[in-house]
Amino acid sequence: MEPTSIFDAATLHMAINPVCTCGHGASFNPWGLWWHFHRRHWDDRLTSARQRFWCRVCGSRLRRKVRPARFDLVKVSDANLVLPLPDEREWKRAVARVR
Repeated sequence: MEPTSIFDAATLHMAINPVCTCGHGASFNPWGLWWHFHRRHWDDRLTSARQRFWCRVCGSRLRRKVRPARFDLVKVSDANLVLPLPDEREWKRAVARVR
């Protein structure tokens, strides 16, 4: 299966790695990233989520936000950037809504 949203990536245990045209990228823990988007009522489809990311390296060099060229989906590891995770009840409620 190929995930189309951050929630799909979280259910499939795949980390989100936005990659800039300069080659810089950072992988995010999918559960914390989904919770971040959910709390703000942002669209979590991967095509729409690109507008919420920007490269810090290019941003400091060019003095403007540079959006990622693509999203890579990688296996979840300890090296991922971890945002605050959702409460277990909230996560289970979201999974139950999809089933």
